[in-house]
Amino acid sequence: MLILMISDQVLAYHTFHKAEDDHQEDLHPVLYFHGYPGYGPEAGMICAHSVAKHGGRIYSIDRPGMGKTSSPYSTDGIQSKNESENKKSDRNIDAFIDNVWELVKDQGWKEFSVIGVSGGGPCTLALLASYLQIRQSKKSQAYPRARLRNVCLVAAVCMSAGNDGMKDELKTVTSLVEQCQESKWSRFKLATMATISGPLWNYLIPALPLSWHLYLSSFQHETMPEADRIWMSDEKNMGPLLMLNRYLMAQGGYPGAFDDAMIAMRAGHSHEDIIEKVYGSISTNESKIDIERNLPAVGIFQGGMDNSVPPSHALYMHDSIFHKRSKFFEFRGLGHLSMISPKSDEYASFATAARNFHG
Repeated sequence: MLILMISDQVLAYHTFHKAEDDHQEDLHPVLYFHGYPGYGPEAGMICAHSVAKHGGRIYSIDRPGMGKTSSPYSTDGIQSKNESENKKSDRNIDAFIDNVWELVKDQGWKEFSVIGVSGGGPCTLALLASYLQIRQSKKSQAYPRARLRNVCLVAAVCMSAGNDGMKDELKTVTSLVEQCQESKWSRFKLATMATISGPLWNYLIPALPLSWHLYLSSFQHETMPEADRIWMSDEKNMGPLLMLNRYLMAQGGYPGAFDDAMIAMRAGHSHEDIIEKVYGSISTNESKIDIERNLPAVGIFQGGMDNSVPPSHALYMHDSIFHKRSKFFEFRGLGHLSMISPKSDEYASFATAARNFHG
């Protein structure tokens, strides 16, 4: 784990490479935004090896309150600096993305790509929107002129598509997050859930034998696609995953898990409008080469049987946010976990490619 101090805030990130590897400077940097709940080291299990195989190097960032990254970034977590927009964001995600740019500046990158997995989707879209704004405004003087080459959205959450087709437990969380915008009681309930999750992840879950975890997870199998059931029944998958998540709530469940839910599971982020306007304004007369020079290429990767993040989220982003100028990759027989890890070669190849033409 590496730390970047920005004023009084901590941005924690993780890289995965061998100290004896040569030519590290030649590897294409790829930012990674983890799932919900999760933290940076998950990239080491899921896709760091695939990214390295394709000539890249993962920089996986702990989101606010998860792992070691500071939280809260702001005091209210509701209204944003984009208050005039029809859609809302919050100051936590704005400040977090600003600090991600500080990491890009600190590393001195000329270009980079980004992978957002599951609950990392909103942060990925927020970074892309920020990049588009920087290119079009005077803010470009405050940040490095690093080029964002490719964007991968992998089973990525976009709650503006709604929660139809989601598991019941995730529907409950998304409904509660939606109510938090207006209801103090809902914020109290979500905060209580987040507080309880801290000791569960930090003490109870690590104390249980792997056989118990496999037995308990079997009760969820009835609501899962077959491919996910098979993946979760394999000790070679679940063992590393459980060990990996041992420190994801190192700072406790509140405010970290609360803030993360308010970012990952919210509909109507303002950055979606920013992206929609830019990608929707592309002239049909512009050549693919001209578009590629000016905008990051976007790849959307989705399991067709996913009921954690249903295909409607991927289709909403492809159709409504990117106006079909993204590349859509669907794996029809796969679910959520059974797509994210086994298909890492596909999106790692897209992330590190020198050129990906738009759809």
